[in-house]
Amino acid sequence: MTVSNALPRRALLAAAAVLAAAPLLAPPALAQTRTAPEPGRTYRIGYAQIVDHPALNATRQGFIDALKAAGFEIGKNLVFDYQNAQGNPGTARNIIEKFIADKVDLLAPCTTPVVLAAIRLTKDTKMPLAFGCITNPVQTGVLTGTDKPTGTNVTGFYTIPPVKRNFDVFLAIKPDLKTIGTIWNSGETNSEALDKLAKAEAERRGIKWVTVTVTSSAEIKNAAESLVGKVDAIVTPQDNTVASAYEALIKVARDAKIPWFSLDVLAVERGAIAGVAQHQYQNGVDWARKVAVPVLLGKDPGTLLAVEAEVFESHVNLAAAKAVGLTVPEAIVKQATKVFEK
Repeated sequence: MTVSNALPRRALLAAAAVLAAAPLLAPPALAQTRTAPEPGRTYRIGYAQIVDHPALNATRQGFIDALKAAGFEIGKNLVFDYQNAQGNPGTARNIIEKFIADKVDLLAPCTTPVVLAAIRLTKDTKMPLAFGCITNPVQTGVLTGTDKPTGTNVTGFYTIPPVKRNFDVFLAIKPDLKTIGTIWNSGETNSEALDKLAKAEAERRGIKWVTVTVTSSAEIKNAAESLVGKVDAIVTPQDNTVASAYEALIKVARDAKIPWFSLDVLAVERGAIAGVAQHQYQNGVDWARKVAVPVLLGKDPGTLLAVEAEVFESHVNLAAAKAVGLTVPEAIVKQATKVFEK
């Protein structure tokens, strides 16, 4: 007698009917990313920057506003743990270690020293990291390249400053520029990277580039004074230490009638004559919207390309120009995104 393991024909047909009527379940790997925060869940973000100043604070506010627009609201479903390293890289490391111990849902380091510390300390973890406030991430050592995702726990938002456009504006306002002085913190690799770009552009145009480095905001005044009588203008990068002491720089430059230009548009409102750059508030908005929110909603940061800033603005301060005896050409004023008259 032969025993068969096959099901009777009627049973097979019944099983087929049940399967046809059942909903298809996607494999876990194909599950869709959420489009809104999970109801009832409280998310936690660890956000740190190297120092407190208006430009970085504007970025942070843009970041928070974009999170709220996406449904992540402080006091409701979001704990936003903001920490300031007070200019100390050692403190930055301690802050990141605290965020790791707290098991935040997203690590959001702002500025190069904090970002580099965060990447090093989370290298062997799976903690999602979406960085911001970075100038040229390859030159600063944050990324090895920008043409493909990292495949790690890291993604982010970065800028490549429009150096050539800045020099076009500076020379339109002061055509006789022969020597330019600059000041930046030797400990900020983002400033070093930007200095190399600016120096190359200056030398390409036959302009001598004089660099003075500092290690703290307390040194800005002396650094500016050391350039008096040696340069035709001062051009500062998007340097966090310098930005925290703009007032000291302004006083020296105005007293000596030296034009001060900046590669940071927020410096123009505070007294620089002109600058072309991405706007810091918009940077925060785009950083959150394009990388931080997708990660919070479930995207693997290692699969997301780091995003480059696309929105740039040109700011001009007519009062600052007048204070050192310069007149801004009408063409430059007309093309400016913002014009300050006092």
